[in-house]
Amino acid sequence: MLLCRGADVKHYIAHIPMSLTVPDAMHWAIKDVLEGEYEAGFDGVGLDILDIGANVGSFALWATARWPGSVVTSYEPHPGTFELLRQNTHLRRDIVPVNAALFPGSSKTASFVSRFAGDGESGLASYAGDTFVAGAMVERYEVAVVDPASLPSADVVKIDIEGGEGDVLDQLDLSQTSLVLLEYQNRKNRDQLAARLKADFELIDTHEHAWDPLLEQRCYRPDLAGDVYGRMFAARKGVTRMTRAAKA
Repeated sequence: MLLCRGADVKHYIAHIPMSLTVPDAMHWAIKDVLEGEYEAGFDGVGLDILDIGANVGSFALWATARWPGSVVTSYEPHPGTFELLRQNTHLRRDIVPVNAALFPGSSKTASFVSRFAGDGESGLASYAGDTFVAGAMVERYEVAVVDPASLPSADVVKIDIEGGEGDVLDQLDLSQTSLVLLEYQNRKNRDQLAARLKADFELIDTHEHAWDPLLEQRCYRPDLAGDVYGRMFAARKGVTRMTRAAKA
């Protein structure tokens, strides 16, 4: 006779191989995302996810593995980076790439600055002065923009756009949003984000760092001029469509 002693909930980490085309300078950042940089401790299935500042698609690929049956809409304005995003998500029905930036207002295009395709620190020119030293950006493009106020509310919102995070979040409809995953590049945006979230969301993970210790390092950090950088994760008070993950 086979005796069953009851089942306990166990927490495992699945290491899923993924192949992405990425610039050499971004290797470490892509690795961090795929290894769970955006893990916030909430489960869900069949979610609508906004990926604002998609870069080459690492968050979108991680998110579809983390929350099965979900659909990610990924906004990436840089034409070269968007091509890498398209290659990395080719034939994926659950990832919808959009070659545009989010920017409040009625404008249809805006200037975008960068250093190379796949640059994780590129952004709209109107915010670049808050984040980058003068002359750091060598490429300039006119890119399509979408008013964040025109988008439907999503279950999960992720924003990493190198400045302007607060302006975009202020205009998004968060009425159906359970989880917000943010990266910011300066204190002004950090304070604006916190003010937007405080009424309806609980801050569950906040990390802030000063730029100074990094500015003397090689690679691309010397181009950055912000005072602080960090991340801010927030969950809606009384989350309904997502639940806290079981502890290990």
